[in-house]
Amino acid sequence: MSRPYPIVQTGLCSLAILALLTATPTDARANFQDPPERVVIGLDQFLDMYEKAKAKADQPEAPPRTHALSSAAYDGEVIIQDGEPRFARFTATLRVEVLSKKGWARVPVLPATVALHAAKVNGKEAAMVIEDGFYTLITEQKGAFNLDLEFGASVSTANGQSNVGFELAGSGATTLKLKVPTNEDLDFSVANAHLQSDQVVGSFRQVEATLPSTGTLMVTWQREIPEADAAAKQQSQVYAEIYTLVGISDGLMRATTTIEHTILFAGKEKLEFDVPKGMTLVDVQGAGLRDWNHKDDGKLEVLLNYAAEGNYTLTMTMERVVATSGEDLFAPIVRPLGVERAKGWVGVESRGNLEIQSGAVVQATPVDVRSLPAAILGITEQPVLLGYKYLTDDASVPLKIQQNDDVEVLVTLLDETRARTMWTPEGRRLTSVIYQVRNNRKQFLRLVLPPQAELWSASVGGRAVQPASAPDGKILIPLVRSQATGGALAAFEVEVVYVENGEPVPENGKGTFAATLPTADVPSTYVAWIIYAPDQTKVKRRSYAGSLAHVDRLSNPIPTGHVAYIETVTPEVQQQANVQAAGGGMGEGAVPVPVSLPLQGKAVNFEKLIALGETLEVSFEYKGLKRK
Repeated sequence: MSRPYPIVQTGLCSLAILALLTATPTDARANFQDPPERVVIGLDQFLDMYEKAKAKADQPEAPPRTHALSSAAYDGEVIIQDGEPRFARFTATLRVEVLSKKGWARVPVLPATVALHAAKVNGKEAAMVIEDGFYTLITEQKGAFNLDLEFGASVSTANGQSNVGFELAGSGATTLKLKVPTNEDLDFSVANAHLQSDQVVGSFRQVEATLPSTGTLMVTWQREIPEADAAAKQQSQVYAEIYTLVGISDGLMRATTTIEHTILFAGKEKLEFDVPKGMTLVDVQGAGLRDWNHKDDGKLEVLLNYAAEGNYTLTMTMERVVATSGEDLFAPIVRPLGVERAKGWVGVESRGNLEIQSGAVVQATPVDVRSLPAAILGITEQPVLLGYKYLTDDASVPLKIQQNDDVEVLVTLLDETRARTMWTPEGRRLTSVIYQVRNNRKQFLRLVLPPQAELWSASVGGRAVQPASAPDGKILIPLVRSQATGGALAAFEVEVVYVENGEPVPENGKGTFAATLPTADVPSTYVAWIIYAPDQTKVKRRSYAGSLAHVDRLSNPIPTGHVAYIETVTPEVQQQANVQAAGGGMGEGAVPVPVSLPLQGKAVNFEKLIALGETLEVSFEYKGLKRK
C-alpha cells in the first residue's frame, strides 16, 4: 500500500521539502497559500532524489591538473676529452605526483635537446616518448613516486669559457650539483641561481645551486686567475698596431680605437694601456674579455678569460666634452704598456659644420687619407679630413676647430604648379591648383588666396584634409614628409580648389579678364596655367599681360623621369597621412568634400619657369560674349 502523497511547491530545495513534511497543517496551509504551480510526488521518489543530491554534494572535487613535479635534483659531472670539456653526464631524481584517480598521465620531464640514456621508476624502465620537444613520461601509476633519469648534455667552450645548459621542467624545488675535473681554481656562474656555492671535492671543482621552479639551467665556468699569477711578469713579447678614428661634433669629441696585438712565445691574460688625460672610457670590447678597469691615474687594465696568443684585437670607445672653438685639442692616442713596439694611424672626421685644422704635429707624419687602413675608413660613412701615421708612443697631433654658422637651405620645393580655371560669362571662376611637393620637414604649405576667393576643398596625397587659417590670413595646408626613393625625396600632390565671384561680361560682350593664382611660401620650379573661356570668346592678340607668358602649347620642361613621384593612392603617403590625421596633425573637425572641376570651353595657356614668391597673374582682352 503506497504512502500518502504530500504537496510540494515547484523549485523548493530538498531540505525545504523535508521541513514541509514535518510542519503542522496550519503552517503548511500558511506556506502554500495560493501557489502559482503544484507538483505531487511520492515519498519514496522524494527520498531517492534527496539521497542522490546528498551523494553528489559529498563527492571530492577533481584535481586541477593530472600531475605535478614536487622536486627535482640534478647531479652532473663534466667529461674531459682531448684536454677539453666535451659533454656533461647527469643523473636526476624527479619526485612525480600523479593527481588524477584514473586513466593515464603524461608528464614532460626533459627537453629533447639532451641525450636520454635511461629512465626508471622503482628500478624498472619507464615508458618515455617525445612530445612538443620534451621527453614525456607515460604512466598509469597513481600517487607519488620517484623518476630516476640518466642523460647527457653538450658542453660549449670558447675563448677560455665553458658552459652547459638545458631547459627545465617546472618543479616545486630544483637543486643542482655539477663537478668539473681540474686541478685549477674555477669561477662558476649559474644563471638565475638563488643560492650558490662551490668547493673542492678531491680532484674536482663542484658547484651547488638552488634554482627557480621554471626556466633554463645554464652553468658557466672559467679558470680563475690568482692575484699572484696576474701580477707575475709574463715571458712574452707583444707588438701593437693602433688605429684611431677621431670624430668631432658640436661640443663632443669621440674616438674609436682598435688595437691589434701580436703576442709571441707566451700568452697574455692581462693587457695594460695608458688612456689620454681627460678622456672618458665608454666601452671596451674583445674576445674572451672578463673585465676592464679604468683607474684614476689614466691606466686601463683589461683581464681576459684565457691566455691570448697570436693575434688579439681590442676595441675601445672614448669621448670628452669640448668647446666649439678656442680650446687646444689633441687627438687621443692610446699607448699600450709593456709592448716591444707600437705604431699607429690617426684619422680625423667632422660630424657637423666644424672646420678642423691641424697644428704642428710631433713624432707623426701627415698622410693621404686614402691611404689610411680599413680599420679607420671602414667604420665611418663621413669623409675623413686628416690622416697621420706615427711610429713612437710620443706622437702628438694637435687640432684646431672653428664653429661655422649654418646656412639656411631649402627644405621644401614645389616641382610643379599646375592650375586650371573655369570661367563663365556670369563672372564666376572655379580654379584647381595642383602642387607637386617634395617636403623634408616643413609642417604647412602657406598660401595667400586671391582677394574675395573662397576655398572649397584641399587634399594631400589624394586624401582630403582640413586646412587652417593663420592670424595673417594665410591658408595653412598640412603636409606629410616625402618618402626616400633611390636616394632622393619623392614628390606628392597637394590640391586646392577655390571659387571667385567676379563681374559679369559687359552688355557689348567686350572686356578684360584678369586673375591671380595663390602665392605659396616656397618656390616653384615650373608654373602652368590653363584658363578655359566660354566657346564664343575671341581673345585679342597682343593683349596678353601678367607675370606668366602666353603660349600656344605648354612646354612641360621638367621630365617626369627626373623626379620619383608618388601617386596619391600609394600606401606610403596614404599611411603617413592617416597617421598624421589621427594625431590631429592634418586638422580637426569634419573632412571637406572633394570638388571636381568641370572643364569645357576654349583653352588659353600660360606658363612660367621658377616662381620665387612673386604674384602669379595674367590678363587679356576679349570680345564676342554678348549675353543672350
